[in-house]
Amino acid sequence: MATKIDGKIRAILARPYVRRLLPDEQGGYTAYIHEFPGCVAEGETADEALACLDKAASSWLAVSLSLGQPIAMPLDPFHYTGKIALRIPRSLHSDVAELAQLQGCSVNQLLAVAISEYVGRQGLPQADAHLASK
Repeated sequence: MATKIDGKIRAILARPYVRRLLPDEQGGYTAYIHEFPGCVAEGETADEALACLDKAASSWLAVSLSLGQPIAMPLDPFHYTGKIALRIPRSLHSDVAELAQLQGCSVNQLLAVAISEYVGRQGLPQADAHLASK
């Protein structure tokens, strides 16, 4: 039974999950897998942090699988085209168009800046949660 689970964990970890490596202000590195909430590891060097992350990810997956939790598929960074079809109420569209005109830019530019500011304020939840615990 353990061999079957180990094989499944190895197969999952072979997928191209987003691994992030952050230098710590006080030295060392923090690494995490974006798609695995709470799966974080640390190390004195980048290589050590990533090696620890592989061990942490194996444990994280073992627990998640034993609890029957779904495992997210890896993000596909090449899937995004930069185009979004967005439906909004006419009144909001009118307000956005007017604001864009007042600011001397296009509706597209205004919305891109607004979305960028919002996403920047939100940040990546996993990274923020780990850094706040330091």
